[in-house]
Amino acid sequence: MDQLALTDVSVAYNARVSIFLPTAGERLDIVMLALLGCISQRMWACGKRTKSEVLKVLVLDEKRRKGVLQMAAAVYALGTLARIPSIVNILRAENAVSPDAKGLFDWWKNGGGHTRRHLYNDSHLNQACHLMEYMQKLATNEDGDGNIFSLTDMPEDIRLPDEKRKVIQKIAATMLQVLSIPPDLKITAAYIHKFSSNPTLPTLIYYSRRDPGTPRVSPKAGNMNSAIFPIDYPDSEPLIGDSTIVAVNDCRHQLQPNFLQRTVPYFFKLQGNHGESGQYTWDKVAFVQTPQRFPAEISKDDPLGNHAAVQYDVINHGKDGIGAVSSSGHGSLWRVEALKGIDAEGKRYANASERSQVGATIGFRSEMLVEDTHTSIDMFRHGWTSRYVNEPGEHLSMCTHQPDSIQWRIKQVLRWHQGAVQLLFYKGITYTSLGGQFPTIWHRIYAFDQATYYLQAIPGYILLLMPIIYGLTGKSPFDTQVADFFLFFTPFMITAMLPTLISGNWRGVDSDKLQRDEQVWLSTTYVQIYAFFSMLTTSLCCQKHENAWAVKAPTWPLFAVFIGEFIGIGGALFWVGKYTFEDWSQNLLSVLGSAMLALFALWPMVALQMGWKMPSAYHMKVIAWTVLGILIVVIDFLGNLNYVDEQPVSAVSYGLAQMSVRYQQFISIGS
Repeated sequence: MDQLALTDVSVAYNARVSIFLPTAGERLDIVMLALLGCISQRMWACGKRTKSEVLKVLVLDEKRRKGVLQMAAAVYALGTLARIPSIVNILRAENAVSPDAKGLFDWWKNGGGHTRRHLYNDSHLNQACHLMEYMQKLATNEDGDGNIFSLTDMPEDIRLPDEKRKVIQKIAATMLQVLSIPPDLKITAAYIHKFSSNPTLPTLIYYSRRDPGTPRVSPKAGNMNSAIFPIDYPDSEPLIGDSTIVAVNDCRHQLQPNFLQRTVPYFFKLQGNHGESGQYTWDKVAFVQTPQRFPAEISKDDPLGNHAAVQYDVINHGKDGIGAVSSSGHGSLWRVEALKGIDAEGKRYANASERSQVGATIGFRSEMLVEDTHTSIDMFRHGWTSRYVNEPGEHLSMCTHQPDSIQWRIKQVLRWHQGAVQLLFYKGITYTSLGGQFPTIWHRIYAFDQATYYLQAIPGYILLLMPIIYGLTGKSPFDTQVADFFLFFTPFMITAMLPTLISGNWRGVDSDKLQRDEQVWLSTTYVQIYAFFSMLTTSLCCQKHENAWAVKAPTWPLFAVFIGEFIGIGGALFWVGKYTFEDWSQNLLSVLGSAMLALFALWPMVALQMGWKMPSAYHMKVIAWTVLGILIVVIDFLGNLNYVDEQPVSAVSYGLAQMSVRYQQFISIGS
């Protein structure tokens, strides 16, 4: 963005941004990290306009927590201290990630700054360190005295000299006075507190709207709309002021300092030929989306599939080819004019001053659980396109509090799937693909997929149930020979997986992440089916779709299917005993193969819940030989139950046993 701003100063002037930081009860330490990311955004030159005039950070607090306001004040104060030249020089000398509030905090907490600060005789650094200690205290003790600048009395045996103690208290008192936060402050409805004393920092605004939690079906959309439109104060300017772009920063994510630098330019295009005659204008881009990224510690083992590598690193790149990537909420930036009822041709289709239209035809759509997908489709319907910013190895934001339990993850995906079903039931096929002014036919196809993708879960769940039913009933699910089935099924599966494989290799995506995505998808297919039928029931009973928040998906079906795979294997062994191995060998191999694939898919989430760990390679070898040996003995025993006289071991069982012996000899010789 720096280069673009220097090339055309009008771009720098028109790119005025407000970052939304909606919070609804998240832990205060998570709020603190998100605030540090917002306040540390690296901006571009904009003539005589200061950073506080070009960039706003809006903390949209649904719970009216005084601790959130105090944390916002502390982060703003830390940002002021981080701009002092002496601290900037120290951070550069210490090779901090960035010379800003986020870089200072990361260095202090994770880079040894809390101990190395004594190497520098700098009073401003000492102030900053004291402030960060108070921030940490508030983050871990929000229900305490509520004042991050208050000090706990020190025991007499380790008390510092009175003079130094008074200096520390003076620093705290000075900070409190500068930030103008009354100690006995009570946050009321529609409360606004603005921090804008430092022109080199973004304007930081704390806001708690008059009607939190509304509309019930999508309170997040309602919260953000209250900042775009003057809902609580109709006669005043909206909180975003003259911002032309709004960015969504979910509280559980932290923006990196170059987030805006990398994303804002995608709203503009060069009109005409390159060179002196070229002029930049707004492009027909309603929003820019970035992928959600997660810490390195969960990269190797992500049992809940938080990375969503197939979506963010494969599917979205295909959609981006024609500008049809749907928004996934966090990490998105939106053109304000598009949200205010202007289509891609510059024509107004909704009255932005009509309050009843907010959330329906203007602003973030708040009629469904998935406000991001709903708003995306509405933008496409009015001719707008989207852009996707995702370079290999680049992390523009980082999740700081990801789902870590099956219950949390299932609750999360259930809401997504319910929202998709709502789009189909309450908006209909005409809305998702047949009507509107979609830019291309592909936008219609992708919009239709957004409202119907969950139907793919039905064949996925059948794949999990097939070995159970097959093993228990002894009846093949297909009226054909096993060899003929695989003759057609194998090419189908290979060609179905090839696009993902090719795209993943092209983008350098970790194949383990792609595999984990497939496992988690199969494990949660029942959640998609549950979401469909729960919304179908709501629709047939003429209930309000906002009641979807009360629906909870159980976790027991996941474990029932996992146990059922073993029951299916046991049933297959029973049929071997009844019909002999020679007559039922292909069926047994089909049940075993499909059951093992199902167990492989279900393993990550089941193992997480049960506290199991993947066995080592050595243990896997022991388990494999044990299972192989037991199967051979059981098959041979069951295969001979129907013989009335002594007969030699069946040829197939004997062959398997011989192969086992030969392989064991080969391993022994190799060792």
